[in-house]
Amino acid sequence: MKKWIMILAASVLALVLSACGQTATPKEDSETGKEDKVIEKSDLTVEEVMEKANAASETLQSMHADMEITQNMQMGEEEQVVNSTIDMDMILEPLAMRQTMNMEMAGEEMAMDLYMTQDGFFMKDPESGDWMKLPNEMYEEVAGQVAGSANTQVDYSLYEQFADDFKFEQTDDEYVLHLKGSGEKFSGLMKDLMKENMPAGMDEAQLDMISQMEIESIDLEFTIDKKTFYTKNLDMDMVLTMEEQGQQVKVAQKIKGDISKINEIDEIKVPKEVIDGAVDINEAMEQQQ
Repeated sequence: MKKWIMILAASVLALVLSACGQTATPKEDSETGKEDKVIEKSDLTVEEVMEKANAASETLQSMHADMEITQNMQMGEEEQVVNSTIDMDMILEPLAMRQTMNMEMAGEEMAMDLYMTQDGFFMKDPESGDWMKLPNEMYEEVAGQVAGSANTQVDYSLYEQFADDFKFEQTDDEYVLHLKGSGEKFSGLMKDLMKENMPAGMDEAQLDMISQMEIESIDLEFTIDKKTFYTKNLDMDMVLTMEEQGQQVKVAQKIKGDISKINEIDEIKVPKEVIDGAVDINEAMEQQQ
């Protein structure tokens, strides 16, 4: 089950949705079920909002993201729950990233820190606490993957089949897109998106594992700022199944993400003590041989 955890934790799902014709209704209060009063009402359709959001995404230069991820995996009598949080700053060009990921699994906690800039790709060993310098090729691979990612170029034709499935709401400041569904057509979409956004270097066995997935249910909600058309929040609840070693694996995954400081981060620097103290991973492996 560990390899499933790594695949699901590593994937970045670029889930941007589009549909035609409908305008946003006032958002319902989750407790009362009544519509909120919207003074600044917009008559834009879902299609128009998504076109503007797609155009806005092309102006994205930097951002901060906070994410909470819960994965519950069951295979036979075995069950594994993984809780993760991610705190990340990112500049897209040239690619620079600072990320802290905390993961709790089977009562054990693990923290993973990394810096990725043109100065190098540095990762902190969660066991020893030592910093390692990874090969420059890894920075180049990740930079190439981000540059060609579906996060920057959205193919709206992928979502035309869901035009009648949306709940489209608005508040004074935000558009809210909500999609619930299940079945084969959602499985196909999720497989395509996961394959497009998996890290570089995926082998055939890992891609085959993704192709086995079947989506039991999916519940997505995206919040888009009315003025800037940047995506501010996303919530995803998904239940999927696949087979491993002849047994069915069931995964319930919840992701909550908040995006802020859009185009406000001008520089990400690797601390001097990290650069000076990092061990080159290639040299360390040669010494062990």
